[in-house]
Amino acid sequence: MRLIPILLAALIGATPVWAEKRAVVIGNADYRDAPDLAGSDTAALAAALREAGFDTTDGIDLAADALRERLAVLARPDAAPGARIVTLNGRFLRDGNETWFMGTDARDTDRLNADLQGVPMSLVLRLISGARPGAVLLLGTDGQQMPHGGGLDDGIGTFPVPADMAVISGTPEATARALAELLRGSSAAQAAMVDPTLRLMAGSKGDLVALPRDTGAQPADPLGDDRAAWTQAARANTAAGYREYLRQFPRGIFSAAARERQARIEQGPAHAGRADDPAVPVPATRPQSTPEAQAEAAMNLDAAARAGLQRSLSRLGHDSGTADGIFGQRTRAALMAWQRANKHAPTGYLTPPQLKSINQQVAYLDGDNGSRDRDYWRRTGAQRDAKGLQTYLRRYPNGIHADTARRMLAELTGAVPPQDVPRGDDATWAWARRQGSAAAYETYLERYPRGRHAAEARTGLETLRAGTEAARREESALRLDSSTRLLIEERLRAAGLRPGPVDGEFNAETRSALRRYQAARNLRVTGYVTQETVGQMLQDVLTP
Repeated sequence: MRLIPILLAALIGATPVWAEKRAVVIGNADYRDAPDLAGSDTAALAAALREAGFDTTDGIDLAADALRERLAVLARPDAAPGARIVTLNGRFLRDGNETWFMGTDARDTDRLNADLQGVPMSLVLRLISGARPGAVLLLGTDGQQMPHGGGLDDGIGTFPVPADMAVISGTPEATARALAELLRGSSAAQAAMVDPTLRLMAGSKGDLVALPRDTGAQPADPLGDDRAAWTQAARANTAAGYREYLRQFPRGIFSAAARERQARIEQGPAHAGRADDPAVPVPATRPQSTPEAQAEAAMNLDAAARAGLQRSLSRLGHDSGTADGIFGQRTRAALMAWQRANKHAPTGYLTPPQLKSINQQVAYLDGDNGSRDRDYWRRTGAQRDAKGLQTYLRRYPNGIHADTARRMLAELTGAVPPQDVPRGDDATWAWARRQGSAAAYETYLERYPRGRHAAEARTGLETLRAGTEAARREESALRLDSSTRLLIEERLRAAGLRPGPVDGEFNAETRSALRRYQAARNLRVTGYVTQETVGQMLQDVLTP
């Protein structure tokens, strides 16, 4: 049974209000039982709409009930409705007739409970109908999947678009650029052309101009100012530069990275890099770091403890990337996501009580004789798709079904199944030495933290990390611009190495593709763009 009539009746109030332009911006990134979504800067989008004169409601990581509450502003009576703009970034499910924007609490979604766990697009379209000069719906998501029941598919799909509306879909960053174009006075069709990943849904009113140019409202790109400020700060690479970026954008796209780099520089040469490293200037004085950074530094976490935290965050559904013991931008973002989900201030820095809470949550996953493990397997890996299997393995890397999940994943991806880790101190150490990877040394130390070969394992791990850090600095010194990064990603894709989106942003998929490229060509395997990697790529291009 559809809940649309009941929900509409509950949303509509009785007091008339004056005509106004209204907007809603929702950014759902931290889902309980689905992959996180990147690229949604809800605060910046909402600020741009307010500057353009829209009565704007926004929300981040909303469960289904809270999501409906935010959308309630669209149902208030309006005798002469102005323009309507709604931006929804998050996870979508669909069947043959309907598409739902899912709340972050969605779980075991099927056709019977989809209306309860999400909001149907047919309802959103009804809420913005009658707008003048029209309404635009922007839908942002990515290609990842979320667990769901039979009869449903991931993604936005297509649905009927009323005559006075336009629907634009794409990645969250692309729809943000489309929104900026709309606010400059462009038509929906023009806005959908600013990024190749955008799609103007069939039936949309392409010539719809939600904000005519003669209003004089031409705000800057809501993400462009943020990116420009970050580029300037990163180019200077000084504590003062990062402080200025954070003053302008305290919750910006790169705020976690800015705090990390500022703290590293302020802590002195031991943390900021060599004094002769041109990529990492060392300040003449040593100003105090932020209180959050000082509190985390006081915990004195060693490399093993940091890597353990990264693995714990990934197991709790907040992907921190490779467990390398280096708290970079991805780890800070994962920690911020965990903090938001657990009602803490999203600083991106750890406190002792938070570490205790994280450890307790991980222990909860393992301390029930396997019932939670089996339930999570049923909701993820048992679906027998790659995303579900990967989701299960992130939370239960040594779980009841871990070996089955790895075999199934290898069959789906065509990869060679990893060699099973042997049992016993000496046998595990021999396996780790043969592998020669950070992950293998970490596996040994996890099983035998006081084992006979623990000291050697730690030495090997530190040596690998030192090499990785040197490669990171080498890439930083190359000062790769966006066009060069795009060319590198395109080259990796042409080689069939699956670098992820070709967008100039080096994410975990890009790093993995770089490692595969380097290993295949007998280069240092670091996952970073070194001089020899660039030279090899140039040789590949020139060699027929």
